Amino acid sequence: MKRNLFTIVLLMVIAALPLNAQKKFVAEKLEKCDPYMKLQGGYGYLVNSGPKADVWWAEGVYKPMKDTPVAIRKGREVTLTTAKNEYESFIVVVNPKTPLEDVKVEVKGMPRGIEAKVRKVEYVTVRTPSDSFGYTGQWPDPLPYYDLAEDLPAGENTSFWITLKTPGSRRKGCYRGRVVLTAADGWKVTIPLNVNVRSFALPETPSVSSGYGLWFDHVIQYENLKTIEQQKESFYKYLDAFLDYKISPYNPFWYAPIKTTINPDNTVDLDFTEFNKVAARYFGEGGFNSFVIDVEGLGSCGPGGYTRGTFGGYELGTPEHEALMADYLPKLQDGLEKAGVLDKCYIYWGDEPLEPAYPYIREVHTLMKKYAPRIRTFMTEQVTWLETPSDFDVGDVTDISCVSWNCFDNHPKVFDYNGPGQEVWSYLCCATKYPYFTNFVDHNGIDLRLWLWASYMYGMKGILIWSATCWNSDCIMPEGQLLDVWETPDCYGIGKTGPEFFACGDGIMFYPNNRHPNEDKTTAFTGEPIPCIRMEINRDGIEDYEYLKMLEERIPSMDETDAAAARDLLVLPEAVFMDDDAEHPDKYYIQDPQFLLERREQIASLIEKYI
Repeated sequence: MKRNLFTIVLLMVIAALPLNAQKKFVAEKLEKCDPYMKLQGGYGYLVNSGPKADVWWAEGVYKPMKDTPVAIRKGREVTLTTAKNEYESFIVVVNPKTPLEDVKVEVKGMPRGIEAKVRKVEYVTVRTPSDSFGYTGQWPDPLPYYDLAEDLPAGENTSFWITLKTPGSRRKGCYRGRVVLTAADGWKVTIPLNVNVRSFALPETPSVSSGYGLWFDHVIQYENLKTIEQQKESFYKYLDAFLDYKISPYNPFWYAPIKTTINPDNTVDLDFTEFNKVAARYFGEGGFNSFVIDVEGLGSCGPGGYTRGTFGGYELGTPEHEALMADYLPKLQDGLEKAGVLDKCYIYWGDEPLEPAYPYIREVHTLMKKYAPRIRTFMTEQVTWLETPSDFDVGDVTDISCVSWNCFDNHPKVFDYNGPGQEVWSYLCCATKYPYFTNFVDHNGIDLRLWLWASYMYGMKGILIWSATCWNSDCIMPEGQLLDVWETPDCYGIGKTGPEFFACGDGIMFYPNNRHPNEDKTTAFTGEPIPCIRMEINRDGIEDYEYLKMLEERIPSMDETDAAAARDLLVLPEAVFMDDDAEHPDKYYIQDPQFLLERREQIASLIEKYI
């Protein structure tokens, strides 16, 4: 990439300044996404500039483009600070001047227990921008493991995403290792790696609840999983991956449902045998903190209307249906309690209903509260949170109201959603376009991290993304053909006039192991799920939420000065985050992730002071 003399001089001046003198954190009002961080003078730290390649590194909060300029700031060592039981990532970028063959990337010398994973950053094509902020081109997203040596082309960046996991048992201190890059011709670069481990540990189970769809029928289809054994092997690897990313799937009981039998006398028997095995494996300390419980006889609702539920052939609202539910629901609630998961489940039987469905929602939730009051009721809503008549408010019978971030007319309204056990979650989807946070490929990485900071600030208890594996948009694909998400991870749905483009990456947070699903329809792929950069950054946001919660919990024990500082740190300042409330109709937020890194260090220092 060519630079004029003024730009070069400016970047040299920036590089010479002390880091704390370079930053005045304000929100950038940009027309287009800027993954290059041009306003910040670029990003990253130059490790080595030699005749064969430039090598630089950056914190794992950026999306490294193939043509991102080589870093100018010097930084010959990678230095990370982490709590115990935390994941911390960084990026190593190689820009060869001539092709390099058989390049290996290895992390060496770290003490036993600190796990290191090396993934290669791969690229997908954005052909249609997700919104006015995104743009077409090659964007980084998939992160397959980098276990073997590969050839690196000259003249463009090849990036490696390296993640360290520090166990909860590791002592506080500085631990040293190195990242070693080698090529077949003897080229070698060694980067010192320093990991400063804090004295506190993040909890095993995240404090923020989550619901991420795992559309496993797409996995079966793409990965050619013909047998039940293959399917189970793959499914439980996905559950393990969800645990690693500190998120909970809608339904971890895909292969272990509660078996329901209606007897001739219209009583109901429930068999929890297989369900209990999965509950014991994936819940409890270090496990999932929420899931969707399938409940018979509720029906469904959505933007297109609603369908009344039936149970045992009887429609909801009839005496026979209610008699069955009166026997069934208490048994279901009791079985969930015995399995140790009652406080983690919620019913999610409808999605984004419109006005005509609200009387039916009230009917269903009232029925649940009558016979199984401890099973939480849940609804993804838009109507209630817009300025609508009170007829559509079901807050008194709905425990969790989950709202698309763009549907709040006033985010502080969350604090008015009162009642025993009531919560507000937020979700991202194709409707949450710039200037709101998004889960799109063609947006900066900060979106999925700042989403958690803002969620904490407004008292939200959970986050939701409708799918992590919606790989095929069959509404646009010929019969028998699958969408190639490794090429273009687009998501389409049915709109008012037919197929409609939603966004790039919406509903796709993992990639299939089968990169050519239209060519290979026989090989069974049961390898570990392949995550994306957005998934890594989303986990960082979940861990940030934990920092904020831990800081808040320590305020009562702080002196007056520290308590005031802590309260300031728990609220994003208007200079970097302005929401759409009545006093400030503008909506914008900071794009520079260094703000979050600096703020997190301030929070961590205060937490550590009051251990």
